[in-house]
Amino acid sequence: MTTCRSALVTGGTGFLGSVLVEHLLAQGVETICLVRSRAAADPRKLPKGVRTIEATSSQASQLKTKLASVSADVIFHLASYGVRQNDRDSQQLIEGNIGILTGLLEATADWPLRRFVHTGSCSEYGLPERENVPIAESQPLRPTSLYGSAKASSVLFGTALALRLNVPFVTLRLFGVFGPHEAPDRLIPYLIARLRRDETVDLTPGEQIRDLLYEDDVAEAFIAAADAIGMKSGEAYNVCCGRPTRIREVGQAVADELGKPRHLLHWGERQYRADEPLWLVGDNRRFTATTSWSPRVSVEEGIRRMIAANSRSGKTSEHEHAF
Repeated sequence: MTTCRSALVTGGTGFLGSVLVEHLLAQGVETICLVRSRAAADPRKLPKGVRTIEATSSQASQLKTKLASVSADVIFHLASYGVRQNDRDSQQLIEGNIGILTGLLEATADWPLRRFVHTGSCSEYGLPERENVPIAESQPLRPTSLYGSAKASSVLFGTALALRLNVPFVTLRLFGVFGPHEAPDRLIPYLIARLRRDETVDLTPGEQIRDLLYEDDVAEAFIAAADAIGMKSGEAYNVCCGRPTRIREVGQAVADELGKPRHLLHWGERQYRADEPLWLVGDNRRFTATTSWSPRVSVEEGIRRMIAANSRSGKTSEHEHAF
């Protein structure tokens, strides 16, 4: 159980944010979600008991006005732009990653925060220095994508600004996250939807090696970061499983769990993305040594949970995936 009594969450209606909000509420944490619009604050998108504050601007002065009536022990900043492959507008990448973080830090600088937890990404590292060696936080940041560059910039700028404002700021760099709350066009939901209908799936050769972490484990990592005494302000920590999983194995596991023939998986029908590393696995030892956290849900168990959740919701996807 967390000792955190109150939390402000950005991105609370998104994939990971919504999972984190559920975990915070389950642990009795007073939870406030900063949302961009009234539509995002739709009660159908957020659990009962969440307070929402609408803020259409990331300007510090306007955010400060919007947040004047509240405070929190911890800020979990998950709002971002560029996660989806099609979201590549340069100005929005800057505003949706650096601008919003800057405004939020300045607007809450006088709060008695225990910690400001910022969300980073493994895409900040770019290509691994060596294949078959997990990426540690000591690897230089050499992003190869616009999104990775925007995330790396947000971490660098946010860390410097937080130091000037005396805000206890840490970054959690996430690797491959999966779970029932994913968008339907992401790999595993897409596979489930197609295979349930006995449809073929065109995929890349599937030799990419990834580090996959289930959504509940990620939410618990954020909460652990809020409580961990030994975490150093201004530092970044990898949050990942630390175990390599081949994408081809993921596809086969989904087919096997659904009882569908593997020949429906058409490997090699798509090309790898130009900026896609074949090896992307993280080293989580720094984070696990500093917190009481460790991953609990295996990839196989996570896939089983996703299939069960999909059966209950009846979700389908008509979108194609790049894998």
